[in-house]
Amino acid sequence: MAAACSGSTEPDPTPIETSAEPSPTETPEPSPTETGPVKPERPTAMDRDDAEGAAAAAEYFLELYPYIMTSSDTAEWEAMSHQECGYCSESLANARWLSDSGSVFTGGETTVEILTSYARDSQTGIFPLDVRTHQEPIEVSDATGQSVETVPRDTVELRIEMGRNTGSWVVVEVAPMPKDEG
Repeated sequence: MAAACSGSTEPDPTPIETSAEPSPTETPEPSPTETGPVKPERPTAMDRDDAEGAAAAAEYFLELYPYIMTSSDTAEWEAMSHQECGYCSESLANARWLSDSGSVFTGGETTVEILTSYARDSQTGIFPLDVRTHQEPIEVSDATGQSVETVPRDTVELRIEMGRNTGSWVVVEVAPMPKDEG
């Protein structure tokens, strides 16, 4: 290395080390990075076509929310969204806006608690479920890093309606949980 700085045209000879035994190679540990929420694991119960499958699919779908907002990977969300689901399409539009504008979504990890799983409606084929979601605080920053929106930690009770389309679960509607009338 010194030859390049000294003006000499001849590089210093480099000693070569040899070893009769191969040295063990160590695999470096990956360093953690700030990448946001990890895509939730698809539950095997989603393979069922009953109320248990509907509950697993609803939970998985709602837990995908922070993932689609941070990753721009909306394929699973789109596949599970019925064309008439307003919540689904609004969330997808927000995820696309974040990606297109270079904005950054942080936080929002979501956990879902199934409160009530109803029997399948024989006329519509829909499985209604009442759920409680717990969502961690959210911050959205623009491309310059300036905070443009903050949402505090929140707990919300929702009615989510799950249907089947060609053997797969789709979200038909996500709305506030109806209040008991009585």
